[in-house]
Amino acid sequence: MTDASAATPAVAIVLALGHDSAFLEEALASVRAQTYENWELIVVDNGAQHPDRVADLIADDPRMSMIIIDHSATAGIARNIGVSRTTAPLITLLDDDDIWVPERLATHVARHREHPEAPASFSGYWHMDAEGRRFGADWRSRSTPASDILRGAAPTPLGPTLMFRREDFIAIGGHSSEIPILVDFELGLRLALRGDLLYIDELLVGYRRHSSNMTSMAPANVRLRRRAMEDMIDRQRWAAHGRRAYDVEAHFAERLRRYRRSEARVAGSEVPRQMRRGQLGSACSSTVWGLRRAPGSFLSGLSRTVFGRLRRGQ
Repeated sequence: MTDASAATPAVAIVLALGHDSAFLEEALASVRAQTYENWELIVVDNGAQHPDRVADLIADDPRMSMIIIDHSATAGIARNIGVSRTTAPLITLLDDDDIWVPERLATHVARHREHPEAPASFSGYWHMDAEGRRFGADWRSRSTPASDILRGAAPTPLGPTLMFRREDFIAIGGHSSEIPILVDFELGLRLALRGDLLYIDELLVGYRRHSSNMTSMAPANVRLRRRAMEDMIDRQRWAAHGRRAYDVEAHFAERLRRYRRSEARVAGSEVPRQMRRGQLGSACSSTVWGLRRAPGSFLSGLSRTVFGRLRRGQ
């Protein structure tokens, strides 16, 4: 490490590992390849079946360390513990199945130097499959006021694209410890309560989607995410009410309405496909969910899908 790099702000990287990962070596290699060298990484093992293998992967780099905690800990608890064992003023998260471009840390640190008041920065990302092949549309956002993120008029940053200031992470109480999924989503929302987030219009993270993660479109995962998302947004709404932050309460109420309309439309489009596949239970669940939340949006999604297939002669 050069004297120049030692004088620049350091970055703490926290990786919560709740299982054995076939992608971990690649993720760690992308950290070692960073052009910005002043970082520390801690692996928090809260579920890996072979911790010795993990220890071997990081043994040759003094900037990397590992601790083992109770395997019943949620990702939020694991990350909070990881952050508490580091000292850097800037923090970022690494998922075991994602990768970074070499300039990721340097780009974020430069933006935080320019805007020291910003609680966090985030970037675009690309999708890749289990074999690392790129697919689908890249995710990009835009610079917006934090209020647009809170009310759902702008996308909430993906957790693995965030870099945030330690003092803001502490001010919001860290991750919510009890949430089993979507912990990144809630972190992004609560960081936006601290001020405008910096958007970096570059693709700095490769976000891997595969059958084992919670972004898979298996019907059970979809139902769980919908319930968790509703509960999460509504909890932030009533928390704002309790603080008498009525403008923030209104933002979250609007976000909940937007989410329900959007997902009800998606649920409507799912039903014909689920019926064709013989997934009658899933089709019933999608119908009940959509009609209860936003019946007009549900019927719009259903009719668009049905009539679209009729026009194509399917």
